[in-house]
Amino acid sequence: MAAKKKFIIALSLLLLLWVVTAAVSVLSGTYEKSIIGALFSGDELAGTIFYKIRIPRVLMATVAGGTLAICGAALQALFRNPLASPFTLGISGGASLGALIGIRLGLAAGILGFSMVTVLAFLFSLLTMLFVYSVSKVGGVVATGRLLLAGVVMNFLYSAFVLFIQFFSNFTESLQTMRWIMGSLDVVGFDEVWKTLVFVMPGCAILLSITKDMNLFGLGDDVASSLGVNVKKLQNLIYFATSLSAGAVISVTGPIGFVGLVIPHILRMILGVDNRIILPCSFLLGASFLTAADTVSRTLISPVEIPVGIITASLGGVFFLWLLIKSKKEVIV
Repeated sequence: MAAKKKFIIALSLLLLLWVVTAAVSVLSGTYEKSIIGALFSGDELAGTIFYKIRIPRVLMATVAGGTLAICGAALQALFRNPLASPFTLGISGGASLGALIGIRLGLAAGILGFSMVTVLAFLFSLLTMLFVYSVSKVGGVVATGRLLLAGVVMNFLYSAFVLFIQFFSNFTESLQTMRWIMGSLDVVGFDEVWKTLVFVMPGCAILLSITKDMNLFGLGDDVASSLGVNVKKLQNLIYFATSLSAGAVISVTGPIGFVGLVIPHILRMILGVDNRIILPCSFLLGASFLTAADTVSRTLISPVEIPVGIITASLGGVFFLWLLIKSKKEVIV
């Protein structure tokens, strides 16, 4: 099948999947009445739930899931490794620590209405990515084993810092921290969605604009350079764009794991390795996945809401183990 035809069919089906998932999510919840019927009857409470809670929540899930998935796809193309993702490379841990420091220092009010929490999350995620990349590069080649080991070590290190901060918090702050670390899409109103989009849109636009160069980069540094790709510039663009986008999302939702690992890999198994198809499709499937996971998290044992990070970690953990077993020869080498 021609790449263009495959792209149009895949994108159409995934867009339809997102529309269905979003509609089910908006209509699902603990409100005892039919939300649509209550809206037409002029129920003020139903209007508040629908417009100020459920729609912003679905949009936040869409932005967060899509962004984490597209960042995972770009990182896998950069490191030529299906196990690379913001979570496994320690980027989520870095962004979490940066955001938590900002929250504890009371830096919620930042510059021009944008929180310094997001800025710190971006800086920590960028520094983490640069560090993991630098220690993984041996003789000009990124060693897969060192890459994943460095990511795991950074995650443990950041977890220790987070626990240190939590140790000196009072009960309420400690509870808030634990809740944030588990990942949540509990937003009210559209402010958080718009502010996150301001950082996410440029990052995703950069990644989508360099998918052709990513394909050439997959052939090797030397081949890509001979075909006119500025390899250093391409790497820097991916560093910047993924750190900006993932950091902005994590500063609001907390570290929601495994979306960036699972979604691109599933799509590569179905659609092949063409990044011109994989990246935009990753956004839509990631958005649908996180929206569905959030719906499950708030309806499974309603009225108690399970943090969405537990749902994604449960599903992603099983997939990650399967992926490790399947590719264990590559990892060992």
